[in-house]
Amino acid sequence: MTRLAVEPLEALARYQGEPALAAMRREFLPAVTDPVWRGLVEEFLTLDEPLTPYAHQCRRVWSFAASPGSGAHHAHIGGLALHVLQDLRNARALAEAHEARGLALDRGLLFAAIMLHDCLKRFVYDFDDDYALVKAEDPFIARHEDHHSWMLRELVARGVDRTLVLAVAAMHGLDDVSLASGVRPLAVVNHYLEIGLTGLEMQPEDVRAEHSIGFLSDSDWPWSGRAQQRAREVAAALSPRFEVTTGYMNLYLGSRFSFEHIDSLLRTKGHDGTVDHLSTLLEKQG
Repeated sequence: MTRLAVEPLEALARYQGEPALAAMRREFLPAVTDPVWRGLVEEFLTLDEPLTPYAHQCRRVWSFAASPGSGAHHAHIGGLALHVLQDLRNARALAEAHEARGLALDRGLLFAAIMLHDCLKRFVYDFDDDYALVKAEDPFIARHEDHHSWMLRELVARGVDRTLVLAVAAMHGLDDVSLASGVRPLAVVNHYLEIGLTGLEMQPEDVRAEHSIGFLSDSDWPWSGRAQQRAREVAAALSPRFEVTTGYMNLYLGSRFSFEHIDSLLRTKGHDGTVDHLSTLLEKQG
């Protein structure tokens, strides 16, 4: 049986993160024609140190291509770039559907907001000795300060125009829905603006189609999160065969193939078929 080499984590970015970042630059960055907005995207893709303080102890500085995407989903090397690329492609499809009806959209605004909104995840995640993701934010984001509110503060600190700040703020939702109070319009986006200390507030007349499209494009996590959970069952079966821990095998599978791809294999091949397929692939390719 082949022993799987335990690589430096950043090196695993070659599988998902680096190709995804290259695709972002090739397919979507050219649409951000405003030179200020495009410069901001470029700045945050390579930022070494934020301008503003953060309430939590930061974990490390990842390259954009290597950064994990979340704890609940895309918790692997390259997860951030893969997640953002998926958002961008989702948004492009939604934009095409709207534009086919004759609705005008600012694709530069839409794509810039998507590329910016999660960039500070590069500073808040890490992996422990068992390769489980740990993060420097509350377990459930949006209650207090997190990577999103920090990004809004960073944008305001740079004097970014209100249009782009609101588009980034809307990426995680506009309305709050609860059984106790029903729908509260603009509650979520204004909560983010408040905890981000931006001094801004979104009004009903500010809401744009780009805001809703951006939010919808980012809403794959119920599936991608479940795919991540299912992939761990495969990792547990494979890890003894390749003499690595389940934690590392899980991280490796996500980083190399993506958890969504593993989940797709499970749906078509079943658990044992997926384990055998990946085992054969890893033995052949190393």
